[in-house]
Amino acid sequence: MSCRCGGRVSGMELKRYFAAVMVLLIAVSVFSVVSVWAQGPPELQRVVFVHYAGKKPPKPPGGENSYYKLIAGGVRWKSFPVPIEVNPNNPSDLRAPVVLTAIGWAAEEWDSGAYSQSLGEAWYGVTPDLFEDGIETTTKTYDDLAWTSDKLDEHNTLVWGDYPTGGVIAVTIMWYNSATKTMVEFDMVFDTDYAWSISGEEGKMDLQNIATHELGHGAGLSDLYSNAANKETMYGYSDFGDVSKRDLYTGDILGITRLYG
Repeated sequence: MSCRCGGRVSGMELKRYFAAVMVLLIAVSVFSVVSVWAQGPPELQRVVFVHYAGKKPPKPPGGENSYYKLIAGGVRWKSFPVPIEVNPNNPSDLRAPVVLTAIGWAAEEWDSGAYSQSLGEAWYGVTPDLFEDGIETTTKTYDDLAWTSDKLDEHNTLVWGDYPTGGVIAVTIMWYNSATKTMVEFDMVFDTDYAWSISGEEGKMDLQNIATHELGHGAGLSDLYSNAANKETMYGYSDFGDVSKRDLYTGDILGITRLYG
């Protein structure tokens, strides 16, 4: 049995006291770490790309590099192939197989230059294939996208939704790890303010055309706004009936091969 003699604390009591303090410090430390990670690790960064309708942007930002621009200096995927899932419900009643085919062609253009090759262009893609061939369907909607880090779910999701700002065709949300320069996830919304087509119809946005641009963000390329870059798929503006961005242009190819070779 321990005792106190002359107001002194016994050695056993001191050991118990220090042990209790250590347990408390460890608990506080663990709680702090869990709290930080619940909000997302500090190196996790978000970029939102807005694809505008029109051809001549007012006061466009600069920064292009030979008609391609890498996101954050070169973030990229490190594991392949990258899966994609799509909610095919859309305001123009395009059938699900048609939607999946158009988006599949858009993804294949960044992989193997499939659409360019069908036009007789000499673009044969990157190695390894970037995007997974099979596209899954999902019931997720606009509100399920990773607008904030707590919505990250390790799925790259494409949906239609009502983006609140006018004049916006599509938006891609991209997350990456700034410490490792590694892509984490991208989500995408096609705006329901517009009618959509798969054949370049006048007065409608061409799904394959817009999806090819947006998947360029998913691959690691940023928007271009210089008038000299208007032929590039990654040019930041599109218009009704435009199908010219379905196949990659010179700068697009330089940028994607720089990332993945």
